[in-house]
Amino acid sequence: MSGPVNDPPPGDPAARPLLGAATLPCGADVDLLLEQVADGRGADRDAHQQRCVHCQAALSEFTALWAPVTELTAAPIPAPPGLAAAVMSQIRFLVRDIWYTLEITESGTIRIAARIVAALARDCARMIPGVRVALGRSTQGKIAALAEKATFGHRHPHAAVGVLGRTAVVDLAVAVTYDDPAHQVARDIQRQVIATLRDQVGLQSVKVNVTVDDILGDDEI
Repeated sequence: MSGPVNDPPPGDPAARPLLGAATLPCGADVDLLLEQVADGRGADRDAHQQRCVHCQAALSEFTALWAPVTELTAAPIPAPPGLAAAVMSQIRFLVRDIWYTLEITESGTIRIAARIVAALARDCARMIPGVRVALGRSTQGKIAALAEKATFGHRHPHAAVGVLGRTAVVDLAVAVTYDDPAHQVARDIQRQVIATLRDQVGLQSVKVNVTVDDILGDDEI
């Protein structure tokens, strides 16, 4: 297959955006992210994408969805008619509601709210030995109070989790107990949160970023 992925079919009103100007919660243009993946630049992330869970989740999911097209364009054979259109249709369906995961089954679709993913990740982290506090962002001062309030009381988990399709990127900040090795606790959190989200939410791709923001003694909360 040659030519840009967004070439309109003959007779179509030309130059319409691929996904109807859809945007992620961070404001990123979904069309531009898809073009980035289609051009083979899904791993070339700018400064915003490197710290944005929403962009990371979208780029990972788009890369997986676009893989069949990439494989066929690399081979010296024409792509099957309608393949790119079928992939685009799936992606359009995917980004209709960016606050939910999406799994398509023979019986219908399954959506799970991003706030559920955030709550599971946070609660799972709190069960790891050595973890005293687990939030969506920083555990320090006013930021801690705002993060805790947003995660528990708001429908959306803000930047604590990005989901798209069956992909999730989670940012967790924790305070650990003084005598516990912080790096080992962080690795345990990553392993357990990934396993929990795969088992309980059905996610296929999960990335967990852990920041140890504080070390607390036995007399601290």
